[in-house]
Amino acid sequence: MAAPNEVTFRLPRSRQSVPRSRAALHAVLGGWGVSQDVLESAELVLSELVTNALRVPVPRDRQVGVRIARSPTDGLLRLEVSDAGAGKPEVRVPGDEETGGRGLLLVEAMAQRWGVEERAGGIGKTVWAELKAPEIVAGPVGSELAAAVERPGWRVSGVTGEAGDWRPRWCRRFPR
Repeated sequence: MAAPNEVTFRLPRSRQSVPRSRAALHAVLGGWGVSQDVLESAELVLSELVTNALRVPVPRDRQVGVRIARSPTDGLLRLEVSDAGAGKPEVRVPGDEETGGRGLLLVEAMAQRWGVEERAGGIGKTVWAELKAPEIVAGPVGSELAAAVERPGWRVSGVTGEAGDWRPRWCRRFPR
């Protein structure tokens, strides 16, 4: 189980993982009483960090780890995204004609601070960002979310469970 005031989950290396991470963030921050401004900033920062992690060249079976943590005493929201890739992301200033490369510029502009840490065991890295969230409230417990991955021939039709006990409900997909 996760430590108090945090939520952790893993995502598959697919483009659907970016909106899934935002949906999970919305659910978590809604329960923590975070303002709409902080929610929108956190959503953009997390989207950029997950997108960068998905672009790192690693074997396809490697997942992306996400940790959302709050520190009510400091009024901070911390977002962490871990991947198994080598290297360290760096802020760059793309030319006017370039269509990408501005993600970390956005993270740098929106976060109170951000950085990169080597993962335990030396495989990969964790990129983190902290945002000011003075209205964030303390909570008694942490939780873990499971990111559902579609099985061949099956689909997720919903999620069942009680608070803190989430399980995907699978339904057989029939050909049309």
